[in-house]
Amino acid sequence: MTERLNYMKSKKYLYLIALLTLVIFFYYNNSLFEETILDNIVILEDYYIQNPIFFMFAYFIIYVVLTTLSIPVALMLGLLSGFIFDLYSAIILISFASSFGATAAMLISRYLISDYVNRRFLDEISLINNEVDKQGAYYLFALRMSPIFPFFVINAAFGLTKIKTLTFYLISQLGMLPGTTIIILIGSELNDFLIKGSPFSIELVLYLTLLGLIPLLFKKYIRF
Repeated sequence: MTERLNYMKSKKYLYLIALLTLVIFFYYNNSLFEETILDNIVILEDYYIQNPIFFMFAYFIIYVVLTTLSIPVALMLGLLSGFIFDLYSAIILISFASSFGATAAMLISRYLISDYVNRRFLDEISLINNEVDKQGAYYLFALRMSPIFPFFVINAAFGLTKIKTLTFYLISQLGMLPGTTIIILIGSELNDFLIKGSPFSIELVLYLTLLGLIPLLFKKYIRF
């Protein structure tokens, strides 16, 4: 089981590295990428400026719905929010949307698809149940701070525990906040680099380093 967890954790970092590599590669080597993706981001920014309340509401709903359906787009939407919104608006919007969506996904797992989840994530659920029995809800906080499992797996697996809904929501929002903030900051720096043409900044390197260090800082709270 330990090998499987290490494999899942490694894949998460590889996805992030691959994403950033593709962004930089296409920026320098593919004019179609610039003309479509980057221009569409500018369009989204303009639409946000013209209709800020409606745009934020629509972005919030889309994020909640996709997270509820366990579609793994949180990283992409988090980065995109850093492109479009100011820092504090993005943090507030993504923090609440991700927490609402995660809680809704947990409730769906608990009340609608518990049999499927139990079969699909048997090993993960067994590990989580054992650790919840030992550490209580604090184990959820540690998982959110040091993501061993993808977030949608955590949502589904905790639906089969006895954790209270409000406790799940509050701990999830607190535990996801540092990672959410760093991802938004990375998006903001990428916006300056890709859209505004600013030099590749030391801040972007720092945020990427912090994103990698968070799991290490909290690894001691996770028991395998």
